[in-house]
Amino acid sequence: MAVQKRPPPSRAEGDYYSAARRLRCRVAMRAATAAEFEEAPPPAPSASSDHREKDDGAGLGTVESYERLRKVGEGAFGAVTKARHRRTGEVVAIKSSHGGAVIDGAAAAVLLLREAALLTACRGNPTVVALREVVRGPRAGEPELHLVLEYVGPSLRDVLRARRRLHLPFAENDTRRAMAELLAGAGAMHAHGVVHRDLKPGNVLVGERDGRLRICDLGLAMSAAAPPPEPDAPQRQQQPEGTPGYMAPEVLLCEKGGGAAADMWALGCIMAELVVGQPLFPGNDLCQQLFSIVELLGVPDDVSLMPMGIAAAAAPSKLREKVPEERLSPVGFDVLRGHLEYHPKNRLTAAAALRMPWFAVTDDAPGSSDVKN
Repeated sequence: MAVQKRPPPSRAEGDYYSAARRLRCRVAMRAATAAEFEEAPPPAPSASSDHREKDDGAGLGTVESYERLRKVGEGAFGAVTKARHRRTGEVVAIKSSHGGAVIDGAAAAVLLLREAALLTACRGNPTVVALREVVRGPRAGEPELHLVLEYVGPSLRDVLRARRRLHLPFAENDTRRAMAELLAGAGAMHAHGVVHRDLKPGNVLVGERDGRLRICDLGLAMSAAAPPPEPDAPQRQQQPEGTPGYMAPEVLLCEKGGGAAADMWALGCIMAELVVGQPLFPGNDLCQQLFSIVELLGVPDDVSLMPMGIAAAAAPSKLREKVPEERLSPVGFDVLRGHLEYHPKNRLTAAAALRMPWFAVTDDAPGSSDVKN
């Protein structure tokens, strides 16, 4: 039997696994020396004791180096707190796992390490929130970890909700600038082998000072360097992961291997929400979501939805009614429609989207973005 030679590791693979190995080693060393930390007297403070030496932004200090200010977000598995470093005064965001409510502390630590490794693989991407360090909890020997991230500002979801109350969707110019940033960020992630898998306004932050967008929360992200599934493994997941209103059809169907194209679908949903002011698919029912998609997008003559388990006759799209021309120009609508193709292979990639004529428009006044307001 011929032996296939494994190709050399990609940059994403090298970044992902090297960061994970460094972080696991640090955790193991902390656990192995827990007794020493409990018995030995605390060392005298020094100018560098609060910020331990970092390795690619993933040093292992202690969460007690930070003063917690207020909670800024919470999900099923953890919470994000705004905090300030006690010595330097730097304002950061600390992501902590609930640990114990849904999963135990050890499993929570593994998930946070995985996210830290993916953030490390995305370092240098200005549209992905930066990892400052990984810190342990105050009790030595316990598998409690926290991610220290750059503090950016409110989420795009919060901004959209505030504008919704004023019946004020984003102008097309601002939507174009926001999409250019998100596409550039997602495209760089994909080029490094990282797929977010849960892009939505709640996972996009808006800079308080500059209004620039940052993608955050890589808890469900996937690396292309991850080991392939076993040959006998089932071809479908038990439960789709993500947020129903931003899930691509193949994700709703629990197809394995949902990749960059699923992120592009989610970006199309975000784009429509920006210009209309309302979610494109507002429901949370997984069973109903596919039918909502078909009802809005219709069924083109040359498309069969039988592979999706839907027997539907050809029907026209209602997308233009939902996103009228007074909100989005024809060239902008081409970009939106290219994100919302049924089949992943027919969707725009981030690079292809940025080459569309809509992004060549130059009549925007520089620095006039209103995303943060």
